Amino acid sequence: MMRRRVQAGLTLIELMIAILISMILSIAVMKVMSTFEGKRRTLGSSSDLDSAGNLAMFQLDHWIRSAGTGLVQGNAYTYGCRLFASKSSTQLLPLTASLPAPFTNTAENSAATTTYRLAPVVIVSGGTTPAASGQASDVLVVMASGNEGSQVPSPLTSSPTASSLPLANVTEFQPSDLLLVTDQQMLTTGPQDCMVSQADPATPTNGVSTTLSLSGTYYASSIGTRALTAFTFSSMAIDLGGATTTGGNAPPSFQVVGVGDNNTLYSYDLLAVNSPALQAQAEGVFEMHAVYGINSTGNANNVIDQWVDATSASAYSADKVTAGTFAAAQLLKNIRAVHVAIIMRTSLPERDPTGTPSKLTYFSNVPGMTAQTRTMSTAEQAYRYRVIETTIPVRNNQY
Repeated sequence: MMRRRVQAGLTLIELMIAILISMILSIAVMKVMSTFEGKRRTLGSSSDLDSAGNLAMFQLDHWIRSAGTGLVQGNAYTYGCRLFASKSSTQLLPLTASLPAPFTNTAENSAATTTYRLAPVVIVSGGTTPAASGQASDVLVVMASGNEGSQVPSPLTSSPTASSLPLANVTEFQPSDLLLVTDQQMLTTGPQDCMVSQADPATPTNGVSTTLSLSGTYYASSIGTRALTAFTFSSMAIDLGGATTTGGNAPPSFQVVGVGDNNTLYSYDLLAVNSPALQAQAEGVFEMHAVYGINSTGNANNVIDQWVDATSASAYSADKVTAGTFAAAQLLKNIRAVHVAIIMRTSLPERDPTGTPSKLTYFSNVPGMTAQTRTMSTAEQAYRYRVIETTIPVRNNQY
């Protein structure tokens, strides 16, 4: 009897109790792990938003801060000129077809949807509608020369031919550089059309030659309705920089920038220097909004005395600043800064979205501007968001 008791095992009740305790411990461990994973994911997604937002804002800062480089010296007759450009005998500007998505329905001016005019920076209000957001997001058009040397326009000494420009000297121009030909004689309605061309690869740089021969990928004797021989002896040539992203001067930056599908910030190169012309610049960008900092007096003190949006009712709407008139050119000269607000969003919804606000606010710290509110739907509140804002000076538009 004693031996039989010593050899006896666990009873069924004891075994069930042990299994129950093990299950409770397993559930507790799984709960802790799940909570830890949720917090890790939240922290990771927030960190990713910060990194992606910093990258997006860095690129925007670079474009806007450089806007107007090499162009402001001739602003009296170049700002607002209608751009004509071609590459490999294919017309680039004015547009012959819609830009690719997300800029398919983006037009700098609703009255001239194929036209882009020379300007340091233009805000196109509601230029894109990203699929994830479903609401209007602003577009920026920024332009700058890439020439790192002299940025003083070179006057022609006589009327140009179909393939050359007579100049006092060609020292400023490097072989194969892009250049802008523009007329100083203004029309009664505003600046005349301007034309992008290219210096011959064999262009001398010793200052002896007085003729700048034109040739290369971006050269054409005529583009659309504009011909080189139509320019007068009062015209000017402005070096825009290199024709490629490698060697010599940097290329000009004529970019259209906005938010597209998949929470991505895109840029489109109007001069197609980059290949492909449409490029993704940063992920996680849900929407972008921008306003101008204006020196309304137009004098040289460069003090911003008001902030204005670019909506259709604004005095600085895209239609008004790209109208190609004397008044429009003055509006472009008054732009001293751009305040940009980008809304960042995680790519995946949160398991526990508790704490996500139902509204996002931006422009609250812009003097004289009414704070803007973005109301989030119930489905949108399942994601994490970050609003990043900064004021970027258009330093090369100060004269």
